[in-house]
Amino acid sequence: MNISLEMKKKFDIYTEFLLFWNKTHNLGGNLDYQIIQTYLLDSIFPLEFIKPFKKCMDIGSGAGLPAIALAICREESQFFLVEPRQKRYAFLQYMCMELGLVNVKVYKKRIEEMDKCIVVDLITSRALMATQKLIALSQNFLSDEGYYLFYKGENLHQEIVDDVSKYIQKDQRIYFYERKKV
Repeated sequence: MNISLEMKKKFDIYTEFLLFWNKTHNLGGNLDYQIIQTYLLDSIFPLEFIKPFKKCMDIGSGAGLPAIALAICREESQFFLVEPRQKRYAFLQYMCMELGLVNVKVYKKRIEEMDKCIVVDLITSRALMATQKLIALSQNFLSDEGYYLFYKGENLHQEIVDDVSKYIQKDQRIYFYERKKV
């Protein structure tokens, strides 16, 4: 993926604020500049192989990865970030304002509390919960033609009972990418 100068500027602003906020609010553990840059690249790597999407819901958005990075790269798409914890919700709201991300709406809710009228064609999540449980909780928000994109670790194969054919592995990351089963 080609990263424009404007995207790079926004990634740098995001990195600066995440490092600052993380000192006080522990949004993402032990972070430094290089770790955040690696996480940003990890977040946008799937744009090389996923289908175009108009609406995306990110569940358990935390400090904004992958959703903020994706929203920076896909300004034409609409993003719904679901994050129940106040300090992370506040950070996400602040980052959307600082970065001018008018394509992002942040909800301070758990996925179970979300309004069922939101329907998206991509659901993302990074290291939140077991894959099958996440699919069960989120399937009503995904259109029949939609896809799940979960950023998983090596435990993906233990979480899935079915044969997992829809994934891409890069280094320690497994990108689970599967169309909704109707």
